[in-house]
Amino acid sequence: MNKSDALKEIIRFGIQRDDAFAVLLDSDKPELTVAVTGADLLDVLQRYLISELDLDDLEEWAMLLECREEIDCSAIEDYLYALSNPELMGGINSASISRMVALLQAEGF
Repeated sequence: MNKSDALKEIIRFGIQRDDAFAVLLDSDKPELTVAVTGADLLDVLQRYLISELDLDDLEEWAMLLECREEIDCSAIEDYLYALSNPELMGGINSASISRMVALLQAEGF
């Protein structure tokens, strides 16, 4: 797995994310950037709604994406802020995630 594949695996909350973290730990400075899309976010949120992921997974995922220099989150930064700061947003639950999903779908993702 190369660094680009590792970043994509983390963005998609894939099953090989542990291997992806190992690749990132072995690499030095970020030399590439991978963008997170609305479709990536939509997929992860839908996995939360079917209970594949729990609230802690979602919050940690959002915080990780925000802090990695190699990941361009500009397209979904508002959503990530809400997910990584649930206490400031009045809490995150199935209803709020369903609203996010509806917004993303209305945007064409």
